[in-house]
Amino acid sequence: MEDMLLGVVGLVVFLISLVGSTALTAWFLIKLPPDYFVRTPEQRNTKRPTAAAWLRWAARNLLALALIILGIVLSFPGIPGQGILTILLGIMVAEFPGKERLERKIVSIPKVLPAVNQLRARFGKEPLVI
Repeated sequence: MEDMLLGVVGLVVFLISLVGSTALTAWFLIKLPPDYFVRTPEQRNTKRPTAAAWLRWAARNLLALALIILGIVLSFPGIPGQGILTILLGIMVAEFPGKERLERKIVSIPKVLPAVNQLRARFGKEPLVI
């Protein structure tokens, strides 16, 4: 009986993580401006950080780390899910040097950009420009 309960709990956790990561990834990719990958550093927000900004930075990077780990797990064979897109979402949420170059490299994978632009088109958004 305990084994069956453990299996059910595992299935529920798996389904929640699958649906949650897919929905969060889709939402984030839809909200991106079409020129996200071609903006220069001057076009990005460059405000002086405050204490609240440091807390947001820490929370944002912890969320990014969780998404990257989840994406790696979803990339394993036999585990359905959007592994690469979840990793990409984690990288986009994180803040670190060289992030923009890594994002462009991932999105430039031949199967990723068409999938992202197809998703954006479904919601009436312009395709991403690389």
